[in-house]
Amino acid sequence: MEPQPNPPSDVYADVLIDSIPLAQQRPYTYRVPGAMRERVRVGSAVVVPFGPRQRVSGYVVAYPARAPEGPAREIRELLGDTVVPPALQRLFQWVADYYLCTVAQVYQMALPRGTLNGAVKEKTQLVVTLQDGLSSDLSKRQMQVVGVLTGAGGQMTLADLVRAAQTTPGLLRALEAKGAIAIASQRIWRAPELPNAALGTVLEPTAEQAEAIAAIQAGEPGEVFLLHGVTGSGKTEVYLRTIADTLARREQALVLVPEIALTPQTVARFRARFGDRIAVLHSALGEGERFDEWQRLRNGDAQVGIGARSAVFAPLSRLGLVILDEEHEGSYKQDNAPRYHARDVALQRAAFEGARVVLGSATPSVESYHRAERGDYRLLTLSCRVNERALPPVEVVDMRAELEAGHRSIFSRSLTAALHEHLGRGEQAILLINRRGYSSFVMCRSCGEPVRCPNCSVSLTYHKAGEALRCHYCDHHAAPPERCPSCKSPYIKHFGAGTQQVAEAAAALLPEARIIRLDRDTTTRKGSHQRILGAFAAGDADVLIGTQMVAKGLDLQRVSLVGVMAADASLNLPDFRAAERSFQLLTQVAGRAGRGEIPGRVIVQTYAPDHPSVRAAQAHDFAAFYGREIAEREELRYPPFQHLINVVVSAEEAGVVWKVGEALADRLLAFPELMALGPAEAPIFQLRGRYRVQVLIKTPDLAYARNALREAVRQLERPQGLRLAIDVEPHSLL
Repeated sequence: MEPQPNPPSDVYADVLIDSIPLAQQRPYTYRVPGAMRERVRVGSAVVVPFGPRQRVSGYVVAYPARAPEGPAREIRELLGDTVVPPALQRLFQWVADYYLCTVAQVYQMALPRGTLNGAVKEKTQLVVTLQDGLSSDLSKRQMQVVGVLTGAGGQMTLADLVRAAQTTPGLLRALEAKGAIAIASQRIWRAPELPNAALGTVLEPTAEQAEAIAAIQAGEPGEVFLLHGVTGSGKTEVYLRTIADTLARREQALVLVPEIALTPQTVARFRARFGDRIAVLHSALGEGERFDEWQRLRNGDAQVGIGARSAVFAPLSRLGLVILDEEHEGSYKQDNAPRYHARDVALQRAAFEGARVVLGSATPSVESYHRAERGDYRLLTLSCRVNERALPPVEVVDMRAELEAGHRSIFSRSLTAALHEHLGRGEQAILLINRRGYSSFVMCRSCGEPVRCPNCSVSLTYHKAGEALRCHYCDHHAAPPERCPSCKSPYIKHFGAGTQQVAEAAAALLPEARIIRLDRDTTTRKGSHQRILGAFAAGDADVLIGTQMVAKGLDLQRVSLVGVMAADASLNLPDFRAAERSFQLLTQVAGRAGRGEIPGRVIVQTYAPDHPSVRAAQAHDFAAFYGREIAEREELRYPPFQHLINVVVSAEEAGVVWKVGEALADRLLAFPELMALGPAEAPIFQLRGRYRVQVLIKTPDLAYARNALREAVRQLERPQGLRLAIDVEPHSLL
């Protein structure tokens, strides 16, 4: 029997299912029940049956042009009223296509957690309001309650009124029945704790700032500006004034910062200037807080969204300006699917919505600066610090010479003297050691083997607190061994200093100093970043010791000394961006010194004093660093001259990953417009119990390479338990 067409009154929706793998991802058509037709929209989250499962979540992505042939299963449930705006739907699809992930993965990542499954609902409270024209038949007790409410201005929450008047909800309901009061539900907006800041004196812009502000204000829709300003040159003031101009045009602004928990001063400055018009989005918020801040932006109650990476998807319907502070930062790249880069997504979103873009940095990424040179971006330069304060002199200490002189302390003689001198004058110091823990590793002096993680191809880090060896990748922990696990020798020694050891050594060197640490181990509690940095800013500590966290966003007037304990930590990593990251980190942390009236000083300790990145950072010379780096990138065909895609194949058996990696590389070699390198062991060959090999694709045509990879993956035989992690435009190859 031929299937009968559905009646015209039926309505259908195409739904993307959350749990479908990329290779099978496509919309499935469902019938919309009559009771839901007024509420289901493109962008709605829904529950549908799929295969043998009766309840899976998905997203409505379209209404099909025609009814499906044959019967269609029904949508079971609408998950709340969250509807993704059309502009974001288009962006979500672009992210999925560009980064080779599913649209469902983008929805899950971009929307507030709990919104789609109904786990987070609006928080409300009952409010009692005094009404005009009191009834004459109120009892004495009822009049007493009315008196309490009158004394509070005529409105109180029901719970507060019950406590204050020592009454009951039943008596209040009786008053409501007599028309004396009204009881209504009122939404409570869960606001995150934000640092307070007084507005302070707003200085007139410098000539360079004024030129940059005017250029951005006159910019065309979709125009991109690269604001290259030395540390302390006033980039934030440029941001604030261009945002004010954007709001005056009745448009909205989006500000991205690398890690919002580490930049409380920046958030405080925005709040001082724009008050409740800002909403903050980042992963450290509670689910309810994030949900409410997202809703305030969607409803237009807030006009400025500030947040970390995922805030690039904030629901702003009148977007006129996008700002990325510290645009070079690696934290803008997500390291799990969808592996997007917030800078590139922001650029595409601005192109879709006609918003101007400002990329700001003292150390722009090589790719961004190259685009500015090429004319794709408009370069704006702030070459001087505000009030003509000098950039701090940088002294490079050769730690090899320290050893030859018999000085074996982790503090060089120069840094030791400087700490006594600066702290003796009541000034503050920052010490950067880009390793957390007490010692980097524990090694046997007999056989030379470090104590390794059983799940990952890395050595364990010794943490003195708790007397434990820990893996910073899988969190495996064990007691320090008394004998070598390999040769049973008792000659075990700790090597390499971490933040804990530097803090302990600093306390011994400076017994009168107040010392605090900022690293992942001291910031596990919510709000701990803000408390630690707030205490240091308030002068409650003299020395701040930390990992790269201390290099970002700090503008402290009494910090006059910065010491870098091990500048070599990232120079020799097997990654083509190692030199760039080292230059950026040294330049950024050096910029924390001398931002107030007190002149600054920087001391960099290194075993590679002649490395070009170290020398360029010492001279505050971005041009020298960039000129050398861009020439090497062009010679080796690395970005920005070619695109990269890194495919990591992982499984619990080493033989399986090599077999699949070789098969993938062979299939890719059939495509002439790309180069496939590998398979090769990933820098960390074993991670969390899984073996990993990688195949690196180089190509001048990214769209061609993505299509080739899709086809190659489709043809692969994939044993059970095998995983493919595809990273388009990887920021790190580690």
